[in-house]
Amino acid sequence: MKFQQATESTPGLEEAYRIGLQALRAEDKPHINAANTRSLRGSVDIDAAFQTIEPHANRWDFAIAYKHTNRDDECVYWVEMHTAADSEVKVVIKKAMWLRNWLKNTGKLLADFECDIVWVSSGATSFTLSAPQQKQMAQVGLQHRGSVLRIPDKRGG
Repeated sequence: MKFQQATESTPGLEEAYRIGLQALRAEDKPHINAANTRSLRGSVDIDAAFQTIEPHANRWDFAIAYKHTNRDDECVYWVEMHTAADSEVKVVIKKAMWLRNWLKNTGKLLADFECDIVWVSSGATSFTLSAPQQKQMAQVGLQHRGSVLRIPDKRGG
């Protein structure tokens, strides 16, 4: 199944799929750097889609699908644009936990894609991860990528 089909078949996201990076807010697009923009398959604004359904939840921001030249299937980059400060680490971990839970339940069609769960700094980065924070981020599969997510043409591993 392709990302677009999985998205359109997922409750709450039926109308959320956009071509390329069109689901991202204008201020967030500069934080994504794809090696080949033609390989960007589509995006979804998860936060906006679930704002009415779960207004008080720590919702995840975006999903971006990319077709790497060395993969048969699309990969999904689950991207959270968020301030990178010590005080915000727990918030982003809660958002990653929300995403993981959502993928196990309502978003299960999207859980089968090879993926990365990525935190991209939306502003200045002013934190140093302590050992407990690093462990908590690793437990939910969360990676901090600085202020720009660089998506290579070929996927490692």
